[in-house]
Amino acid sequence: MNKSQKGVSKSEQTKLDSLSTTSGKIRYLNGLGRSRGDISRLLGIRYQWVRNVLVTPVKEPRES
Repeated sequence: MNKSQKGVSKSEQTKLDSLSTTSGKIRYLNGLGRSRGDISRLLGIRYQWVRNVLVTPVKEPRES
């Protein structure tokens, strides 16, 4: 069992595996109501990275 599998259901793990970016995984877990500390432990990343992703607004795509 790797770090990202501990503490998540099978359906949550399937969704996490389908996301390509760590930021997307952070936002998904936050949407499930997970705390910043829980997210950092689940993904094996620093708390500060989780915080930075959650406090920074998502940029709108540019028009070409």
